[in-house]
This record gives sequence, structure tokens and C-alpha cells, in this order.
Amino acid sequence: MKILRSTLFFVSLISLIIVSFSESAFAASKKRGTKGIFGGGSFSVGLGLALSTADQTGMNGLIDAAKAAANSSASKMGTATEYVGYFTFRFANGYTAIQLRPTLFSQSSSGSGSDGSHDYSLDGFTVFPLARIIPLSNDFIDFYVQGGLGYGKLNGSIKNGPREAKFSGSAFGAQVGLGAEFCFVPEHCFNVEGNYRYMPIERNVVSSGTGPGNLPHGASQAQADKELEDGNQNDVLTTLSGISGLISYTFNF
Repeated sequence: MKILRSTLFFVSLISLIIVSFSESAFAASKKRGTKGIFGGGSFSVGLGLALSTADQTGMNGLIDAAKAAANSSASKMGTATEYVGYFTFRFANGYTAIQLRPTLFSQSSSGSGSDGSHDYSLDGFTVFPLARIIPLSNDFIDFYVQGGLGYGKLNGSIKNGPREAKFSGSAFGAQVGLGAEFCFVPEHCFNVEGNYRYMPIERNVVSSGTGPGNLPHGASQAQADKELEDGNQNDVLTTLSGISGLISYTFNF
């Protein structure tokens, strides 16, 4: 909810700034002077940091089981961190663009229990081609909406003292969002975005485990080449879904 409130705040702020600057004196001297390529379009690259509300209910169920069985101090998995890169081509009309956006995803929780250290981690990536529409723009700010379909993969690990399991899963999904780009000089800009991504991973296959007699707490199956299952023999789900807030830097060629 904190990320959602922050996103709504940024959207409101963006709207106010658009009104304030839409007819401003910046219009004569900013980014439309960047070098044109491919019939007047332009390229940009960027790097950013995002926080995501990925709700790992499957992993959190195993953490709850470890609390009950071994008095684990590990907390439930909360906010995830994503490192974002992107390559953007903006068409000559100035109102449409396409972007390729890879991200690196990380989420973890650590603690200890009566049987030793308790560590849970998820690391992975997403790749999204995004189509962007820029309905409001001047030479200081762009306000845009974007969306696309993409692919993601997560690698996970669980360690409960001597009990261990490593697994992975992947999925296709969709992402939509809105944002604003601020350019104080033509080449150097920064972006603020709010995005929603839908990418649940329903099948996680174990690559290595400690065997049927020494499973991670809360698991009923964690054998290599089989799906990770909880105590009710349901698949342990992971997800790359959630609301994210992004701050990034863009360099325009």
C-alpha cells in the first residue's frame, strides 16, 4: 500500500507539473534538439531502481511452517528490489515510442531456527518489449502510458539448517504503467513511473534437494526434477506480479 500511495502521489504531482509547464519558456531550447536517426526518431538508454510488491504467498506459507516447527525468526518475504535497464526508440512524431526493458529481480528473507540458519531467496529476471504513447509533452516533461507482453524467470532457494532445496520456474505475462520524464537539459533526463505487472509462476521444479526424509519445513516434496510442493501437496507458487515504483536516469542520443 505504501508503494501504491507513493505512485498516486507522483501521478498527482506529475499532473500539476504538466499544467504548470505546458506553455513554459522551456519550449524553445530543450530536447527536441537531440540528434535524429531513422527518419527523425531518436534513441535513448537508461538505468533505474524499482521496488515491487510481489506477494510470495507460497514461500510465506513455508516460512510460517518453519516458525511453527523450528521457531524460525525469518520474516515473511516483503518488498522486492529490481534493477532496471532499457533501450528506447522514439518515433519522429514525438508521441509514440518502443522500448526493450530487461530487469533483475531480488527478494529474500533470513533468520534462524532451532535447527540452524533459515534463508529464503528468489532471484531472477524479466524481459519486456513495451509500446509507449506520449499524449502530453513539451521540452521539459513527457507524460506517458505504456504496456507490453514479456517473459520472466525466478530461481529460488530454501535453507532450514540441514534441510535445503533449490528450484526454478518461468512464465509469460503482461505489464502496464504510466510515468513522466523530466529533462533539465536535452541529453540528461530522469523518470518516475508506476507499473503493474501480472506474471504468476505456477510451476517450480526442484533442481536439488536434501531428499524425502529431510525436507524444508512445510514442504511435502522437494526432490530433484519434481515440482516443489507444500504440506498439502499443492504446488508452491512464486510470482513476479505486483505494483512497482521506479526511479531512473535516461541518456538521449
